[in-house]
Amino acid sequence: MLGKFPSWIRHMPPQEPSSPLPRGSQSTVYVVDDDERIRRLIGRLLDDVGIAHEAFPDAESFLEEFVPGSPGCLLLDVRMPGMGGRVLQDTLIERKINLPILFMTGYGEVSVAVEALHHGAVDFLEKPLSPQQLIDRVQVALNEDNERRSQDSVREEHASIMSQLTEREMEVVEMLLEGKTNKQIAYKLSVSSQAIDARRLNAMKKLGVSSVAELVALVLRIRNS
Repeated sequence: MLGKFPSWIRHMPPQEPSSPLPRGSQSTVYVVDDDERIRRLIGRLLDDVGIAHEAFPDAESFLEEFVPGSPGCLLLDVRMPGMGGRVLQDTLIERKINLPILFMTGYGEVSVAVEALHHGAVDFLEKPLSPQQLIDRVQVALNEDNERRSQDSVREEHASIMSQLTEREMEVVEMLLEGKTNKQIAYKLSVSSQAIDARRLNAMKKLGVSSVAELVALVLRIRNS
């Protein structure tokens, strides 16, 4: 809950976010606060800068309606009737829902917010809220979510690339990474050099490279990404 909001906050429209919104995304700010007045106020602030949002009066209704994997961030009150903000954070962690969280705290709740930071929250905002500070920190959280999703997409793409290789082809690739020659690999695996050549060429074809150097560079780049 929040005490009386200063009247000037309704008459200070925030400036545009200091950095652009993630392009091509449908990022949404999920506002969870039991105070309807605060939900409406935050909604107007987000509307002013064109940020999509959904509001929930409690943690339970958010959990019921939120679709895991949806892009965005969570603007979450620390203390609410029923499930509090920290419990909701732990619930999301247990469910492996990776959604950046910004906590809103009142007087005397900073210690709870600091604990939330140790559990992965992005930041916390002290009430009464500053419109510009809220918009700027929401933008940071949305950008963080967008960056994480981009990295996840790259990792999935890389995993898909490597999954094309058979176990025997991957075995040859691993030894090439160790700097072994075809003859050394053939001796190690007790097969002919021709068999190693065939596996190496198949691996190169599947990965779209034309030399062992390119093959090694690609695999190392994937593993270091």
